[in-house]
Amino acid sequence: MPDTRLPALPNLPHLRGLSEDAIANEAVNLAAGLLAEARRRETRSERAHAAKLARLMADPQGRAMTIAMTDQVFRSSRYLRIASQLTYLIRQYGVPAYLGKWERAGMWLASLLGERMPALVVPAVTGRLRKETRTVILPGEEHALRHYLQRRRSEGISLNLNQLGEAILGEEEAKRRLDAYVVLLQRPDVEYISVKISSVLSQINLLAFDDTVEEIKSRLRVLYRAAASNRFQTNNGGSVPKFVNLDMEEYRDLRLTLAAFRQTLEEDEFRHFHAGIVLQAYLPDAYHEQKDLTGWAVERVGAGGAPIKIRIVKGANLAMEKVDAALHGWNQAPYRTKAEADANYIRMLAYALQPEHARAAHLGIASHNLFDIAWGLLMRARYGTEEFAEVEMLEGMANPQARAVKGLAGGIRLYAPVAKREDFHSAISYLLRRLDENAAPDNFLHDLFDLHEGDDKLSAGDQKLSLGDQKWEHQRTMFLTAVRDRDLVFAGPQRTQDRNTEARSFVSDLPFANEPDTDWSLPCNQAWVRSYSQRWKDAVIDPVPLQVNGDLITPNLAGVGSDPGVPGRKSYRYALAIRTEVELALHAAVEAREKWAAAGWAARGRLLMRAAEVLAQRRGDLIGVMMRDTGKSAGEGDVEVSEAIDFANYYARAFTLLGQTGDDLDTLQAVPIGTVLVTPPW
Repeated sequence: MPDTRLPALPNLPHLRGLSEDAIANEAVNLAAGLLAEARRRETRSERAHAAKLARLMADPQGRAMTIAMTDQVFRSSRYLRIASQLTYLIRQYGVPAYLGKWERAGMWLASLLGERMPALVVPAVTGRLRKETRTVILPGEEHALRHYLQRRRSEGISLNLNQLGEAILGEEEAKRRLDAYVVLLQRPDVEYISVKISSVLSQINLLAFDDTVEEIKSRLRVLYRAAASNRFQTNNGGSVPKFVNLDMEEYRDLRLTLAAFRQTLEEDEFRHFHAGIVLQAYLPDAYHEQKDLTGWAVERVGAGGAPIKIRIVKGANLAMEKVDAALHGWNQAPYRTKAEADANYIRMLAYALQPEHARAAHLGIASHNLFDIAWGLLMRARYGTEEFAEVEMLEGMANPQARAVKGLAGGIRLYAPVAKREDFHSAISYLLRRLDENAAPDNFLHDLFDLHEGDDKLSAGDQKLSLGDQKWEHQRTMFLTAVRDRDLVFAGPQRTQDRNTEARSFVSDLPFANEPDTDWSLPCNQAWVRSYSQRWKDAVIDPVPLQVNGDLITPNLAGVGSDPGVPGRKSYRYALAIRTEVELALHAAVEAREKWAAAGWAARGRLLMRAAEVLAQRRGDLIGVMMRDTGKSAGEGDVEVSEAIDFANYYARAFTLLGQTGDDLDTLQAVPIGTVLVTPPW
């Protein structure tokens, strides 16, 4: 008999009569029911685990220690190195308060004995970490993996396996990883896998966009063929082809991944192959990309092709994207606030669940936020698109909630990372991302572990809401705000640099800021640099004269420039100075001393500022010349131009800055020290 204590979806006529804002209120009630059901069925060990995670979220020092330990300690395979670093971190941070009494005692003991007996202490510590994370990162050894897959299948839970491993540094490693994915697809107990393009291709080059797409496609063909030729036996006795999902990583890979995905599925061989891809809602670009991809999928299905699947996630690389943008002087690609990302997520779900869209682009509602899940379930019921949309959660993050969602949704898929013991250190980046993501104050999982299914009422005898009720109210408000703002939040790229049209100018009164490098993820900049590289590749270069005191002279053309990209090719000729020209240059330098000394700091600053502007204006030509004359790549040349601009800007501002601090540089006497010979080594 069905469990009548499970929350229930409102009937269809009722849902169809509600606005989307009213459905949001229904979603709040449904989320409360899911949370209550999860708590009711929570096991003792799960309650203890949730309590520990709640303490972790409330312990900033403990989180910092855990992140540092995970990142710094377990990457080495040398016991003494591991023990030494563990001892150092415990002295720096202390033992995390969120740990249990015996765990804290064990860490103190490890810090005292680790360097004396590393072979005894380190295996115990690393074994404990692996045991602690076994519900989040599954053991990849055959017996353990087979047992896990059997257990989840018997529970009626579908899986999406993500095989973790070494970072890909070369094509030999990429080939090994590709082969490992094929082996995984050949297993009869594996239905669905996730793949990152960076795990099967080591040479991802945005400046060779089309060539990189072709390389990705060659790897996708291997995976799709393996998936199509190996079928999975379902619990109802039928069989389906295996499924390959393309994960999304850095913002730079967004268009590469989308292009390779679409172009491969457009090939005749794969017109009837069902495959999936991820879109990250924390990118403002994602909504338009979703609409383009869905429109393409509708045409594909209309022409007799198979539907695709779009797995919509919030996004888990925010810290990396922030650092990358700051390093290069770019706008941050993701939204700047959690509220904007949440609103975009709701907007994308609403678009995806409409019948004409869902039939061609099936949906993965990937979230742990019970409000988002409840909203998705209500919307798919309203549109009658249940068969095209499934809920996806992370293995081990909130299993009681996953069970409750499964009971209501009629099924669930868990995203399950897998790593063998020898590759466990490679899973560290995944652990760090999850810990960092979950610890963010507005994240639902941050509040989940001591969240109460509050009803906005005060507890008996209390004059204020309990902490758990406060967290419920906070998450409820964030969700309702996201629904309200779903059509108001900005959609489109936040990185809009265009080297074709920009006009760089500098003002010495403004604080110094590094010159932005070229953003190669943008198609306009890829086209821009291609035009300059082609121009300089084909250019016939006139003989290069000497310049002495403003005069261009060619005493000889004995110098020969070569093009490293074309061995043996004489690229151009240039003049070499002889004694006469050296004397002329020295005389010019001596004559310029007094004039330069009298120029003053302000004039020198203006000259440097103008030099920075000219360098910025001629960035494309400078890159082209470096490619022709030194064999540099466009990316290598680009950052050198930025560096030259930075030097000119920095020193120009240094004069102004000193003046602003009360040091009047114009009262200082500039005394020429004589002629200086600069002899660079290239």
